[in-house]
Amino acid sequence: VRTAVKAVRGRIPLLAGAGFCSRVETEAFVKEAGMLDIDGFLVILPTYFPVGFSEAVDFYRAVAARSKKPVFYYHYPQMTGLFYPAGDTVRLISQEGIAGIKESSLNLGEVKRHLKARAGGDFTLFSGNSFTLLKVLEMGGAGTICQVPSFAPKLVVACYDAWKVGDKKKAGELQRRIVELIPFLNSFAMPAAVQRLGFHVISRLPFPMKGKNRSRHAVIKETLRQLGHPVTATVRSPLPQITAEEREIVAMKLRELEIS
Repeated sequence: VRTAVKAVRGRIPLLAGAGFCSRVETEAFVKEAGMLDIDGFLVILPTYFPVGFSEAVDFYRAVAARSKKPVFYYHYPQMTGLFYPAGDTVRLISQEGIAGIKESSLNLGEVKRHLKARAGGDFTLFSGNSFTLLKVLEMGGAGTICQVPSFAPKLVVACYDAWKVGDKKKAGELQRRIVELIPFLNSFAMPAAVQRLGFHVISRLPFPMKGKNRSRHAVIKETLRQLGHPVTATVRSPLPQITAEEREIVAMKLRELEIS
């Protein structure tokens, strides 16, 4: 967090991620990190054991009370396994001290419901993916927090900026280019067109989908490495390492999609 604060130098809002095995650790982190020049915390629940809704509410109420900075709820049910009914999630984000949500369920219906529930108040919603960025912005969301901007920041920012100035045509064209990047986060084994169609369908289903894909962290790191950043593609065990075939596909995709 100190490194990020030093790099940002107050130019943009900065959220610190907090994901620990217990409430005690989470509270200790927000207390200490809250003394740094950050703007809030993106907090995820401990997920080793199932956590009931009432316990989740108690957790966020306690963390928000301890934090001197705004707290955002990190909603990622297909990975955490915490599939709360829609009404419960709305009640959770309506708790005092919850300033916003990172919505990673892929479900546009949930995004709309959450924004409607907190309409008119001091509440910020970020999408957990860039593939629905434009839809989320049109609904009243603030933007996205995800992996794509780490290797294609100009593309994502250009889409956001076009929408902000009212150039819907340009924003739509850029959004379509962003959707072409789905294989980087999903799979190189399936045709990109099939993945685009699948994502289009999933984002409109009335329930969140459970994740079944392998980790793509090594692919993202290899993409950054091929773009010239001083990193290796190695990831920590037990995450899967990148294969030689995937390295070649990354290089091909970068040329094909003109990412720089």
